[in-house]
Amino acid sequence: MTSGIHLGTRTGSGRTAVALPIWAPRAIRIGVLGESLFGRLLACRLVAAGAEVTAVTRGPSLWAPLASACGPRLTVTDSTVPWPGNQVTAPGSGPGPRALVTDLPRAPSRPTADGAWTTLVHITRRPPARSTHWSEADAVIVLGAAHAEGVAPVLGAEARELAASLAPGEIALFRHGAAVVLRPDIAPAETALLRPD
Repeated sequence: MTSGIHLGTRTGSGRTAVALPIWAPRAIRIGVLGESLFGRLLACRLVAAGAEVTAVTRGPSLWAPLASACGPRLTVTDSTVPWPGNQVTAPGSGPGPRALVTDLPRAPSRPTADGAWTTLVHITRRPPARSTHWSEADAVIVLGAAHAEGVAPVLGAEARELAASLAPGEIALFRHGAAVVLRPDIAPAETALLRPD
């Protein structure tokens, strides 16, 4: 069983909803090539789906509106912390799943990433070399054509070409050898929480 959150709507013919897998009875690793604002969007949706989220970020003040709205389900810090902490359980039982969202230069390490019902999201403009998180990512999201070069070391030239062809407002989701081009769906209430006052 793998659960997902709504990410956006597929472009082209057959405009269908696209979900991003967020947890399973093993760790889920997600790499995002782009700006840290998208990390706040994913954190918002992870909390809404029942996860307890830890955000490790270079800009904690940017997270203030979201942290205020999420309360104790979202912890924001500017340095690495022991994670996932105490008990982690399947959705709907006990404290529930945990997620780590980080925009620090270094991706989450393997010992951090091995727990069931955990999700690790690393947002960067360029994936770090020799990163287990990126080489074993369950999903890679490219936030526009400007970030196409960053995907080549992880997924190859064909992925770079697809990412370079993205129109303004489009993103690419790569999973299990397949790619989907979509437009993110962001609700006005989410937009208000993602930007600092």
